[in-house]
Amino acid sequence: MQNSDLEINEVQIQDEYSGEYSYEEKPTALTYFLPSLLMVFIIAGMFEGGVFAQENTFVKNQFLTESKLSPRILQSGFNVLSEENLAEGLMDTVYTDKDNWLELKIHEQMVYVHWRNGKTDKYPVSTGNKFLDKGLESRPGLFAIFVKEEHHESSQFDNADMYHFMPFNQGIGFHSINGTAYYQHLGVRPSSHGCIRMKHEDVKKMFGDVELGTIVLAHRGKFARTVAFAPKDYDVNQQAYTPQEYKQMLAENLYNVLNGKYYVADRKYFVVDPKMIPKSGVYIGYDREIPKKQEIPKPEFIINYPEDKLTENLTAAAIKQLESNPPVQDNNDETTEFVSNDNSVKKDISVSSSDELVKKYFSNPIGVLPYFPPTKK
Repeated sequence: MQNSDLEINEVQIQDEYSGEYSYEEKPTALTYFLPSLLMVFIIAGMFEGGVFAQENTFVKNQFLTESKLSPRILQSGFNVLSEENLAEGLMDTVYTDKDNWLELKIHEQMVYVHWRNGKTDKYPVSTGNKFLDKGLESRPGLFAIFVKEEHHESSQFDNADMYHFMPFNQGIGFHSINGTAYYQHLGVRPSSHGCIRMKHEDVKKMFGDVELGTIVLAHRGKFARTVAFAPKDYDVNQQAYTPQEYKQMLAENLYNVLNGKYYVADRKYFVVDPKMIPKSGVYIGYDREIPKKQEIPKPEFIINYPEDKLTENLTAAAIKQLESNPPVQDNNDETTEFVSNDNSVKKDISVSSSDELVKKYFSNPIGVLPYFPPTKK
């Protein structure tokens, strides 16, 4: 038989040793096209929503702004997640619905205004010096601006002029004072009796940019709480919380981070009400280490041994009832086992009550600042 007699989709092949002929199906365009098309769909799926996806895919009511995975993990498609990966860069996030928040870096002598649009303004400051007479050292914590006053006269320091005064920690706040001689210390070292001194033009600009209730995070480079923006269109706290509930939620969230239970505990997402932040501040874990590992939830799974179709017609309520109170069955009945490996949620024995939890993880241990009365002349 000659090649011309073959079907169009067959090809004649001669064995080089025996000389015998055999026939194989001739490759067609579809032979190559279909596998290639399949690979295109697979790769496209990876980029669209799979391992190569670069966008956060977090539920909106979790505010989209908080990623439980570090950027390095999100960007490396085939990394295997471990407890160390999940703990990297993890902090408790406090959400604000305002357009900016302030970060006072005491160790840098700088204040940063973080904006919702990603912009950051930076201003040199001079914080409190505890070695001065009646001086107070600036202290860490989560605060909120509770007063704005363009010109304030100090009741403690002989009616000294304080311009664009914005207190956040009891009587301590941002402001400028008369003259410019103090500018030499801004961004360099602490030189005030407690307040945060700024240049006239800088504090005037910041005074106009921030509003009452703006969050202030003060720290020395070590902290376990940070601030993020809730979505602009988020329905702020769909329920009203009491002051005690705010304290409890903030305490529980920080407790879970510092005790390695961030992923296994029920996390509460809410916009903090600045009026609920005490003037002494909220604890930010400045003296604690965030664990290098966070517990990972263990999966729950169901094993079915289908020997009849009895349960197919059961209602959802009936199935739920069976799950909670399984009947005694013999070997001929269908058997369903509910297996859970999640034994990782354990209570910290050092916290035995809600009041103790709030005291340990909400209340700022720094406490109330001392007051020095005016000097008598």
